[in-house]
Amino acid sequence: MKTTETIGEILFENNMPLIKMWNVSVTPGQRPYWKHSHTRFEIMVVASGGGEYTAANGVYEMRKGDVFVFSSNEEHCITNVSDEGLTITNLHFEPRYLEKTASSEKDSFIELCFSHSDKFKNRIPSDKAEFIRVCHDNIRQEFIKKEREYEVSIRANLNLLIINLLRHHNYEAHETYDKKNNLKNILSVFDYIDNNFSENLTLNELAEVAGLTPNYLSFLFKKLNGISLWDYITAKRTEKAAALIVSGGSQTFLDIATECGFNNTANFNKAFKKHKGLTPSELKKNPKRLYH
Repeated sequence: MKTTETIGEILFENNMPLIKMWNVSVTPGQRPYWKHSHTRFEIMVVASGGGEYTAANGVYEMRKGDVFVFSSNEEHCITNVSDEGLTITNLHFEPRYLEKTASSEKDSFIELCFSHSDKFKNRIPSDKAEFIRVCHDNIRQEFIKKEREYEVSIRANLNLLIINLLRHHNYEAHETYDKKNNLKNILSVFDYIDNNFSENLTLNELAEVAGLTPNYLSFLFKKLNGISLWDYITAKRTEKAAALIVSGGSQTFLDIATECGFNNTANFNKAFKKHKGLTPSELKKNPKRLYH
């Protein structure tokens, strides 16, 4: 059993979250592992209680004050909660949120959102995470108070947090592409997909947006993002569909599938199960499963 409480969010023009923070409380007990991932970067703080987090590279103990960091599309799931329960504060943001924080292409942290070095192991223990917790809490306070220029302060604190990850926690991106020449090309594709994922997108269309050949776009996108171009598009479609399902509206699954770019419910159900680890019907019955 889980309860969630949104702290604050900043939205894209299409009303999907660009950055979002919320609290999650989970009752004690074992929980099944299901493949949970998303295109957003995640920084989570354990506020109280404990348990276990299962990720692709192992199982981590969760203790109060610990910080967990997951790059875009990295699988993770809370699989056990201790007797005292568990409360976490989650921060998610789309990688392109960091595009607005950079004074030049060279300064961008965007590439860090898609992969990390093997030396980084997702969990930062409490005794080494004080600075990150302070930045994380500053963001929480800015969302709550919404004082003048609070969005600027949120970006500043996020930048400081990422710098700390780089300097003190072995968080480095794999250099798998020519950032100087190709980062802007890929960012233009991200923008185009976010604004048009409900349409029948083609590789040639996206390659024209990027100014690259279709084959090179496919290669470069996979190297940068860790998943294929089409898996990314499907992930964006299923994230939008999941948001519509948990909103409690009266739309049928066929309506939702069509609105999100799927041509039939069979393809919709298959893609949803692959990317969300459960079917649309299962999510509708238990909406809180969307949040771990």
